[in-house]
Amino acid sequence: MTTTADDRWLADARARAASGTWERDTDAIFADLRRYAARRPQPDPQPRCPYCADRPEMSAFRRFELQTIDPLRFCTRCYGFWAVGDSLSRGVADPGSGHPALEQAMAPRRCRACHGRLKPDDTCRSCGKSLPALNCPACGSPMERFEKQGVVLDQCALCRGTWFDIGEIVAVYQLAPHQGLAASTVDEHATDDEPPAWVIALHLISRMVFPFLPF
Repeated sequence: MTTTADDRWLADARARAASGTWERDTDAIFADLRRYAARRPQPDPQPRCPYCADRPEMSAFRRFELQTIDPLRFCTRCYGFWAVGDSLSRGVADPGSGHPALEQAMAPRRCRACHGRLKPDDTCRSCGKSLPALNCPACGSPMERFEKQGVVLDQCALCRGTWFDIGEIVAVYQLAPHQGLAASTVDEHATDDEPPAWVIALHLISRMVFPFLPF
C-alpha cells in the first residue's frame, strides 16, 4: 500500500491532536517552506524563447492603453508569445494598433527533428519521434500541453505561464487583421455603378477614330 502525502499529513495531524499540540511549531513550518523554495526552480528574470534553438531573450510587447502588472513578452525571431500573471487580462494589443507578430498565420505543427508532419498523438509520420515538451521560458521546467479554442498550447505548471507559437495567440483571441487608415477609407461599393470594362474600351476607341462625334 502506497502512503500519499495526504495520508502522512493526516497521520501527523492526528498525532498532534492526541498529544495536545494541534498547532505545528512555527520554526518547523518555515523550515518546510525554505526546503520547498530551495527545490523549486527559480524563474529567470529575463525569459528566453523556448522554441528558438539558441533561446534568445524575449522582448516586452509594447502597449500603451492596456496597462498590466506583468508584461506580455514575445520573441522577435519566431513571433511566439509568453503570457504570465495578468498580462492578458485586458486583451492582447491596444485597439487599432498593428504589429507583425499579430499578423502571422498559424504554422503547421512539425517534428523538431526532421520537420515532418505530426500525427494526432504528436508523433512524426516520417521519423516516428515524439514531439518533445518545450521548456518554460522562465524556470526551464518542461511545460504541459493543453487545448484551448481548438489550439494546442504549452503551459508551465510552476510559473502558470502560457506559451503561444506563431499565430496561436491570434487564433485563440480571434484577433482581426490590422486595417490601416488608407484601407479603412476605401469604399468597397464605389465601383458598383461603373460600366463594364468593354464599354469603357469601346468608348475610348470611338473617341480616337471619330473625334468629331459629340459624345
